[in-house]
Amino acid sequence: MIYCKSLIFFFVATVLFGLSHFSGVEAETTRYKLEPDMIASGVFVFWGKQESFSRENGANIVNTGFIVGRDAILAIDTGPTRLYAEEMIEAIKAVSPLPIRHAVVTHHHGDHAFGIQTFKKNNINILMHPKAKNLLAEEGAVLFGYLENLIGLDWTTGTEVDLPTSLLEKERMIDLGQRPVLIIPYEGGHTPGDLVIYDITSKTLFAGDLVFNGRAATIPHADISTWLDHLDTLEKQDWESLIPGHGPLLSKNQALDSTRTYLAFLRETAGAAISRGTTLAEIMTTVIPSPFDQLATVNSEFLRAMTTLFRQLEDEQFKSSPSTK
Repeated sequence: MIYCKSLIFFFVATVLFGLSHFSGVEAETTRYKLEPDMIASGVFVFWGKQESFSRENGANIVNTGFIVGRDAILAIDTGPTRLYAEEMIEAIKAVSPLPIRHAVVTHHHGDHAFGIQTFKKNNINILMHPKAKNLLAEEGAVLFGYLENLIGLDWTTGTEVDLPTSLLEKERMIDLGQRPVLIIPYEGGHTPGDLVIYDITSKTLFAGDLVFNGRAATIPHADISTWLDHLDTLEKQDWESLIPGHGPLLSKNQALDSTRTYLAFLRETAGAAISRGTTLAEIMTTVIPSPFDQLATVNSEFLRAMTTLFRQLEDEQFKSSPSTK
């Protein structure tokens, strides 16, 4: 039983984090050198790399950010490690002396959530969806162990998985001082509990991992049909700039097709393979067509997505078969 559980956790971890190469090269320095990019007045982003986790990048693959009001600051996501979170807070303080009152964690995946402890030590209120909090409590410690193996102790020392201080499952307005920010929950798409942050003043939307731009989406906790519905809803919102969880900024005249079409491709490819009786080993040899072959990390993410979807579809077939009713 213990062995089976280990296999299950290994599957979840590798789907979520990826089997990056285990090179013997350590990071040249244990600093991320985070630099905030002001994309609108009072709105800043720390741009992550379009890569898989590695010992070279320290899991700095995620877009985080912050919004500055008249009286306070709200941070978006906390990064993958204690070190990242410390540098993020340091960089925010270099921009403004105002207190960081809130940090919204868009979902439970480690690159967004493993810096929570550091923010809490700085007396910052951490908001998260209750379903995301539950998943972080259930899976966080094991997933962090795999992350530590992928990026190395130089990056992860002192990091501890921690939980939010506040839960949010309905829309909430936070006033930073003449700067209203709307937090909007989205359930059952990319993960069971995602949060989106909308700065009303600048019409900037931080979409978390509901949107990937130029990078293959990850789906270990996803319901693709619901996720596609969420993308339609997001596209109709009144935003001028959208910050994806991964990849460059999107402006209003750009559709969310980088995520939408890739998700549809995954669903159709897996569904057609199951209908034909194709094995998982056979589908792994699929040549990824254009334009999806140009997405960052697509070769590894496609294999993990097929593994996830095959298991989901086979379970659905088994449950719907006459012999199981």
